[in-house]
Amino acid sequence: MTLRDKAVLEIDITDANETTTTGEFHLREDLVDNGEITKQYLMSNRGQNIREVFDIGTDLLPDEVEDADLENRKGYHVDGGSGHYQETLSFAASPGDRWGDGSTAGTNNVAKTDATDSDPVAMKQVLEWFISQSKSDSTGGTRLHIGEWTNGSYSSSDGAFGQPMPVAINEASVTYDPDNPTAIEGSITLTWTSVFPDVDIEGAFESGLKDLAEMVPDY
Repeated sequence: MTLRDKAVLEIDITDANETTTTGEFHLREDLVDNGEITKQYLMSNRGQNIREVFDIGTDLLPDEVEDADLENRKGYHVDGGSGHYQETLSFAASPGDRWGDGSTAGTNNVAKTDATDSDPVAMKQVLEWFISQSKSDSTGGTRLHIGEWTNGSYSSSDGAFGQPMPVAINEASVTYDPDNPTAIEGSITLTWTSVFPDVDIEGAFESGLKDLAEMVPDY
């Protein structure tokens, strides 16, 4: 059975010594998952212009075009695969589940990388720390396990997609309300992202900038 009762957000952070720490945030309480897909077409409404050209010149065009759909207020669309797929997770969280790297679990202590079994204020700030210090981009440092998007790390079997969803964090809001001191509430918007090939992307980028700088003449 894959993940149906919770979602797990994995966030990697890397310190100055190039040591990577992974925080696990188990989102279970009042979890609401809202997906949004937006398509950006290579040709959309401007496709009406092409359709109008077809309409005006049908006597001069081949028979195949004469048979085209030429009704008004419609245009041709070409889907090149652009757009975005976003997941917005709304949740509540209280002490009990894994919340960070697990380094203080069962101790009632708090570290900047872990607030497992700690109080909600610490949970809020540790999550914010991970989000603020992470590079949630196409390096694959942020992953969402939810539903069929999982590799079985938190469930009895792999999901249909066989892996967690690689995501970029767009925005996050985490609230501690003194009127409800036992829990925090949050909302995180994530965009499904491609993962770079296993190459030194940052090194290649810096090398490219260096080459570009060398091309600029000195005055």
